[in-house]
Amino acid sequence: MKFNIHPPEALKNVDPKFHVESRAIPKTIERELFKKPLAGLFPVDGSARELPVSLLDIKQGLIVMKPETKPEGGLTSIVGGQRIVVLCGESGKMQFLAVNLKLTEDGNITCPLPNELILIQRRKEFRTLGPADEDLSFVLCLGAGQELLTKVIDISSHGILLDIRLGATEVDVGRYWHSGYFERLKSRSTTIDLLIKNVRPGAAMDRIRAGCELYEPNNLVLKEFESTRSAIENARVQGRLNRWHLGASWYV
Repeated sequence: MKFNIHPPEALKNVDPKFHVESRAIPKTIERELFKKPLAGLFPVDGSARELPVSLLDIKQGLIVMKPETKPEGGLTSIVGGQRIVVLCGESGKMQFLAVNLKLTEDGNITCPLPNELILIQRRKEFRTLGPADEDLSFVLCLGAGQELLTKVIDISSHGILLDIRLGATEVDVGRYWHSGYFERLKSRSTTIDLLIKNVRPGAAMDRIRAGCELYEPNNLVLKEFESTRSAIENARVQGRLNRWHLGASWYV
């Protein structure tokens, strides 16, 4: 059997935003398990080849893995040791340190749930689906006191996909929208400038979608944008999506 397993990332090169919050680690791993994904167990010192394993389950705080081959020295050679687990799934490249490895009676390998987990996105940036919150809008300021409420389809650290009523305003690649902002009930973010990078049809005939990136953002814009993205993602992982706004730095 041929395995397509990617090596681990050097931690010093991993952006801090890809580190998953500790309370979200179990749910993040569980989301991948239904596909019985293939992963690699890599020696920490790189002294031997990786061991291909399939992630099967989480039981009583332990991750259960099925070895797909036998390492040199047999499976008992890894007992009590530690390995770096690398898994490439739909969400991205997942990596964590597996300690206190043990063998079960049926030949599987177990390790405790990790205290630290990184999830590196395959895209240039992590895109998080919007929360489907009717109270959340991204408000476009069209000039002369006119404002347009749009829906957030997805968001990354530096970009956003907006759903807009067709004909409500001009939507052309290269156009700038200045002084927009996130709004939820009485709370709103700082003002944000966007540049339209792509335009596509919406899910309905009377809708259009605009893919935008931040235009010359300052530190506050970057902070609030990433806070919004991470608040939505963390709430989704924790099964508390209806309370995502509590994690956004601009929400009061």
